[in-house]
Amino acid sequence: MHARLRLTLIAVTVCAVAAVIGATLAASGRDGGSGPLLQNGWFGALRPAGQRVPNFALRDQDGRVITSASLRGKPTIFAFVYTTCRDTCPAQVQDIRQALNNTGAHMNVIGITVDPKTDTPKLAKTFLINQTMYRRMDLLLGTREQLKPIWDAFAIQPQTNGLEHSAELVLADADGFQRIGYPFDHLTPEGLGHDMHKLATS
Repeated sequence: MHARLRLTLIAVTVCAVAAVIGATLAASGRDGGSGPLLQNGWFGALRPAGQRVPNFALRDQDGRVITSASLRGKPTIFAFVYTTCRDTCPAQVQDIRQALNNTGAHMNVIGITVDPKTDTPKLAKTFLINQTMYRRMDLLLGTREQLKPIWDAFAIQPQTNGLEHSAELVLADADGFQRIGYPFDHLTPEGLGHDMHKLATS
């Protein structure tokens, strides 16, 4: 076989394989299993520019006061969860845990209750232990009056008897600005890990 013909056949084969892979990814709507790239190379959705993390001072599961100011200097993951949730909240926290394990990223991980009437320090600690996230994540508690300005600032609907809470996760940068958001149905450990690394190194 002439060298030119051999090169032509190789090129045709490579193009055919690339086309099959591209068609498969397009059909699944996913990029290598990590979800679709949305905006400017992020897997999550960009939050409005200049939107700050609100000021707060809340106690965590161990009674320590955590403030918004104390989180500055490192990017922060904010998850809105409640301790008796049986579906979206545990799944969301497990996605965070896997993303942390995959990337080794040094980030604050903050949960904020959306069910203040039910959540107590004991339940919060038990929830974190069950999710293998105790001492890796702080779950902040408070009254509805304390929490409402925070929910509003992140556009979160709290848990009520007639309405399920917003299953949203938000990445904030080291300067305290909200940067990337993920509705639960768009969250994957791979996509979150990619954005965590990108945010930490940008």
